[in-house]
Amino acid sequence: MLVPGCVSCDIVAGKRVEPGGVIYENDYWHIGTMGSSPVVWRGFLSIKLKRHCEHLADLLPEEALALGPVIQSICLALTEVLKPAKVYVCSFGDGVKHVHLWVLPRPSDMRPGMHPVIFNLDMRTTLTRLLGIKKWIVSEDEVAGIAKQLRECLCRQQNHD
Repeated sequence: MLVPGCVSCDIVAGKRVEPGGVIYENDYWHIGTMGSSPVVWRGFLSIKLKRHCEHLADLLPEEALALGPVIQSICLALTEVLKPAKVYVCSFGDGVKHVHLWVLPRPSDMRPGMHPVIFNLDMRTTLTRLLGIKKWIVSEDEVAGIAKQLRECLCRQQNHD
């Protein structure tokens, strides 16, 4: 069941399109670029449950079972395509009340750790959207190119299995 007005439900239903389009979907999970334009973080993705659910603890057994391979596959694809120092996966769920996970590839020139990564994300988003600073904007063409490379990499992974 999807809930009208829920951002994640609208994306899963095709009512909103993520920058770069759908990267991957299976019966339970959907992967796309996180956020809306302008994108301020190369390879920042979101893994969304394809039904409305607010807590990881409420996942159905088959949804939980399918999540691990989805996380592993997208982390492998991001590592191949962007060559980050680390790929972070986290779930907060306070803003959008729908199970979704952030997937953040940390560039090698960024200090390691959750706090520097979240600080950089907040800073980039705030300075770009409120003050119009364009330093971190990822062009629509680059977002589409990254999404295409990730789709190709995921397809190769599936064909290899």
